Amino acid sequence: MGDEEEASATLDATDMALVAQLGVRRQVREGEYLFREGDVTYDFFVLVSAEVEIVVAVDGAERVIVRHGPGRFLGELNMLSGLRVFVSARVVTAGEVVVVSRDRLRQLMATNPRLGDTILAAFVARRGLLMTGAAPAIRVIGSQFSPESLHIREFLTRTRVPHEWLDADRDPHVEALLQQFGLAATELPFVIATGTVLRRATPGGRTGRGRPPHHPWSTHDRRRG
Repeated sequence: MGDEEEASATLDATDMALVAQLGVRRQVREGEYLFREGDVTYDFFVLVSAEVEIVVAVDGAERVIVRHGPGRFLGELNMLSGLRVFVSARVVTAGEVVVVSRDRLRQLMATNPRLGDTILAAFVARRGLLMTGAAPAIRVIGSQFSPESLHIREFLTRTRVPHEWLDADRDPHVEALLQQFGLAATELPFVIATGTVLRRATPGGRTGRGRPPHHPWSTHDRRRG
């Protein structure tokens, strides 16, 4: 079974009834966001009649990665790992969903191995697809000759965090980004995540300001775009 097939797993009536016992039924409206890129955490959603598009922000616009319909569920590995959310979930067809808290989801996966394996396999497959589909969610800008840039890229690749690399020595878009965020070339490397610039980011390290648990790196400075 390939990543796309596992990522699009659909629950049958029995599984839907089991999930409904642990969650809350809710009506959602068209245009509503169930979670957004950059959120620290989010709930597990099972779609009863609603339809949802998973989107990522690219240069001020939303790019659709996948569309989910009835019987599908939302989420990927960061629901279990605790990392920030890489994508947004936008309702495109109003309807009903079942909302399950993350703690209840863990309980479900622990007590029902078959269903738990289905959900986990979908989460893993979706992360694999997001490595390319959601790459613009995190942009790493630096010099190919910089050890700091190399460390950041190696860390994100090793921990399977979707990201896009922009080489300051070759990419013509870098100058515009420097101007947009008021940065100097001497401040490279930096990371852009959900419109926030993380200057001199350090993978997995800590600074005097501390490292938020939902970010996979620390930073010496931040500023919004």
